[in-house]
Amino acid sequence: MNILWKDPGLPTDSFYEVRAECTDVPKTKFKIKSGKTLSVRKWQSAFSPEGHLDIGQTLGRIYRGGIHPTIRGEVWEFLLGCFDPKSTYEERKEIRLTRRRWNPNSRSNSASRSKP
Repeated sequence: MNILWKDPGLPTDSFYEVRAECTDVPKTKFKIKSGKTLSVRKWQSAFSPEGHLDIGQTLGRIYRGGIHPTIRGEVWEFLLGCFDPKSTYEERKEIRLTRRRWNPNSRSNSASRSKP
């Protein structure tokens, strides 16, 4: 019987590969422990049906155990203030579309600028 709270955890090296030319990088000792990190399931359950985020509960979990690598980008959009926790799913979708259209570093914009 596998008891989750005694699970030694997953190494983060399986999520973040070190480039082959970087031979002097030590192996990480950090392990992703189940029940401690903000998981995909906990992240999704932190939202109301309209899409409002319970930021207090979420910050506590992040502080205690970090963020699972699969949702790290989405969570950081809230932590960096890109999205208001009170925003809805539709508002965030519109903000993302607007950012992609007007991003000066996007591939489509840089390709059109490089032509004479």
